[in-house]
Amino acid sequence: MLLELKKEVLRVSRLAEDSGLCHHGGGNFSMVDRELNQLAITPHAESRYAIEAEDLIVMDIDGNILENRKNLSPSSETVVHLEVLKARPDITAVCHTHARYSATFAVINKPVKPVICEAFMYGAVCRVAPFELPGTIELARSAVAGLAGTQAVILQKHGLLTIGRSIYEAFLKAVYVEDVAEVCLRAASVVGYDNLDAFNDEEIVKISRHLKAS
Repeated sequence: MLLELKKEVLRVSRLAEDSGLCHHGGGNFSMVDRELNQLAITPHAESRYAIEAEDLIVMDIDGNILENRKNLSPSSETVVHLEVLKARPDITAVCHTHARYSATFAVINKPVKPVICEAFMYGAVCRVAPFELPGTIELARSAVAGLAGTQAVILQKHGLLTIGRSIYEAFLKAVYVEDVAEVCLRAASVVGYDNLDAFNDEEIVKISRHLKAS
């Protein structure tokens, strides 16, 4: 069931490990088939290289498990994936990682300012959603609110959540957030966070429209 989708989720989750966005079993990844309203999600705390595509868990959009070949535990953040996918019919995939620069913003509780054009790859806005206990509906609601009008949100004291029309797109957005976060931190070390020359709201709207039209 959904084998090709599971293969792609596993491939991209391995890319995330290889890229340093998460480590052995860290983070979680999912992608939904909108016609079936079923999704494949990585299991909890399992290295992507210790499992095969068939080992990914399949569930419906309400969280009922439909396939679990090895009886593995679903991702601890399953409810977050489900609520985001329900709230955002424009996307099909969720990528949650713990990359170090994004995680730094999760600690200092400051948004990643859109200081370079690469920020427009994820909507130019990356807020920090208020802290809630991991794996809870409260965290899911916090993430959904933080994603309003954008495709990336940092979960306070936790990590990064990105979304996309495919799991690879969601992964790429995580890469771009991490790049912009690093530039922000390096620039802030010179001029101070409050002095960073970021795109303002008017510029974000103008540039976003330009990019959609081009």
